Amino acid sequence: MGVIKRQGIKNTIITYIGIIIGAVNIIFIQPKLLTEEELGLTRLLYDFAYLIGLAVPLGLPNIIVKYFPFFKDKENKHNGFAGFVLLIFLFGFIISAVTLLVFKPTITSYYVEDAALFVNYFSFIIPFTFIVSAITITTAYCQALFKSTIPSFLNDICLRLGTVLITILYFNKVISLDEYVYFFIGLYAIELLIIIIYILMVDKISFTPNKALFQKYSAKQMLRFGLLLCLASFASIALRKIDVIILGTTDLKLVAVYTTAIFIASFIEVPLGALERISHTKIADSFAKNNLTEIEKIYKDSVKYLLLIGGFLFIGINTCTKYVYEIGKLPDSYHDCINVVYIVSIGALINISTGINSAIMFYSKHYLLGTILLVITLVITILLNVFLIPLFGIYGAAIASVAATLIYNLVKFVFIYRKFKFQPYTSRSFLILLIIVVCSFVGYIFPEISNNSFVNLLVKGSIVATIYIAAIYQLKLAPEIFNAIKLRVFKK
Repeated sequence: MGVIKRQGIKNTIITYIGIIIGAVNIIFIQPKLLTEEELGLTRLLYDFAYLIGLAVPLGLPNIIVKYFPFFKDKENKHNGFAGFVLLIFLFGFIISAVTLLVFKPTITSYYVEDAALFVNYFSFIIPFTFIVSAITITTAYCQALFKSTIPSFLNDICLRLGTVLITILYFNKVISLDEYVYFFIGLYAIELLIIIIYILMVDKISFTPNKALFQKYSAKQMLRFGLLLCLASFASIALRKIDVIILGTTDLKLVAVYTTAIFIASFIEVPLGALERISHTKIADSFAKNNLTEIEKIYKDSVKYLLLIGGFLFIGINTCTKYVYEIGKLPDSYHDCINVVYIVSIGALINISTGINSAIMFYSKHYLLGTILLVITLVITILLNVFLIPLFGIYGAAIASVAATLIYNLVKFVFIYRKFKFQPYTSRSFLILLIIVVCSFVGYIFPEISNNSFVNLLVKGSIVATIYIAAIYQLKLAPEIFNAIKLRVFKK
């Protein structure tokens, strides 16, 4: 796991810096400088464009990860693989754009009454979709080259700093709302342009395909795989976005409150995202070499370490979110729905504790069955949202989100066990889970010692963190981590 560890660490550091910037933006800046409706608009625009953008490339990100290793040859400019990617992307975008235009009246009819602002800016979805999907493809190409750090830096740090800047400009009436939306989308366009320049600098590409190699790995074969995985990717992301999209039909203000809660809970999943950016390529490469031993090792290691880190973040978020909201002086509507953070954080913990199971399921020869199971899971999730949101509003969306995460990861766990006999959990896993529950309970019942929110955050956060780390150390649940720290600290 040498490459995975190195790039995983880099991506984690970049992602956490970015998420801190994002936290300052989402908790301390945007709720004060934007109305809830304006904030809900940008979140819904992005989620809608991102979801549609997954369908545009016709599964190209997955095709790149799985098949690029067979075409990879820098001296021969990777046998013209880039030309195939560009052709399929443009074809997919044309289909998606026409579909959006045809069904625009039907789609907007669900939002026209309670989210009219979104309807006014619906035409922005098409160019935004093009940009977001192109970023997805170019990022996947960088990952296939094991060059994922720059796209991570652009997406997690530069993009968020840019969002802070344009929000401040809009609040000070330097730009209008229309211009704010233009600049918001423009930030993603700049990110795309830089990634393209970066690829041209570090790699040799050609748009002329190697006919012999494309006969061995035909476009039809790759597209069949890509379309199935496109459906899987769409369903996978839809599981995480459908609650926002359905909630948006009721009230854009709720979208702002809900997505803020999701953002805070997403801190828990940051290490998983950082690891997935590089591990997916490694898993695909290992399947190509039929190296199941390596895949099992990566799976077990990912579950062990991600559960440890995710548990630590989970107890911190559940102990400290109240004080973060108070320090940020968020509007009452955010405080009134703070329990949403606690609910969705459970889903985040479930997701991170199952490791890199998606890569194993979808880069194996059983990807068709995996796709079918995932689509069934998505249908169940949509039904849950449709049923629960009218009954419980924002809490219905949160409950549906956790239920979807649980169902999805349970399906993946059973699938992997049945097909490969991989079982990554041990008695230590359940001990870690028990420690997480105990520390969360301590954080909940421990009294506030001050009227100062910052003091309460610091004291209670430190106490639960110390208990968690001490328990992990005393029970020897991850001795190699502490030994590595000792070696670094006392290194001569």
